Amino acid sequence: MIRPFVLLLTCLVAVASAQEGSSARSLRLLYVQAPDDAPASLFLVAGKEIKEVDLPRLSISTKRLALAAGTVRVYAATKAPTKAEPLPANAPFVDIPDGMNDPLVVLLPTGEAGPLAFRMLPVEFSRTKAPEGAVLWFNLSGRTLYSKLGTAQAIVAPRQTAIQLPPGKPGDVYHVLVDVAPEPGEEESVPLMRSSWVKEPGQRHLLFIVPDPDRKVPRIVAVPERMEPEPAAVKDAAKAGSGKPAK
Repeated sequence: MIRPFVLLLTCLVAVASAQEGSSARSLRLLYVQAPDDAPASLFLVAGKEIKEVDLPRLSISTKRLALAAGTVRVYAATKAPTKAEPLPANAPFVDIPDGMNDPLVVLLPTGEAGPLAFRMLPVEFSRTKAPEGAVLWFNLSGRTLYSKLGTAQAIVAPRQTAIQLPPGKPGDVYHVLVDVAPEPGEEESVPLMRSSWVKEPGQRHLLFIVPDPDRKVPRIVAVPERMEPEPAAVKDAAKAGSGKPAK
């Protein structure tokens, strides 16, 4: 009876470890409108945790910073801090709230000089909040945005975010109508986009509404994100413990 008990215990430990790993929080970065001299990566510091995270252009970082439970303050630096050279007093930081399970930190340039001239905006980017096919609006302009994706409608106030989930299944086509609120003196909303999009499988889209000094209306910066496969560690661990091959 010892051997079956050991196998059962091993299976339970494996399942518990997989569950713990799948529920761990982590953070990614996205730099919007990064200046030409922006660094290719940053060091993120959260307590004793230090991680170098890449900053690709118009895409989300491939690397992640692991986060502990609770509210966590994350600092950004151009090099890893040491006892001899600790974090500078003016290092930018962001507070990740307790309960934000898959934060995406958006870096927004301040227009000042230096590689750390940005502010850090955290948003929830979990599959629960933003499932497959979701569209995340970031209205960085001073005008209210009106969005209609198929039958899904949203109003995004200036400097606010919103998540829209277009109707239908992956592969379906839906109509897109996006307007911005009229400026003082205008009476009607101004069309910003008229199009048809496909609800692509395994993808989400981040759309940033940014002011453009050369245009009367803001412009849209689109960042697609191909979703990572869902972790199947728990299922595989259970099958391994039962002696059945994992698919």
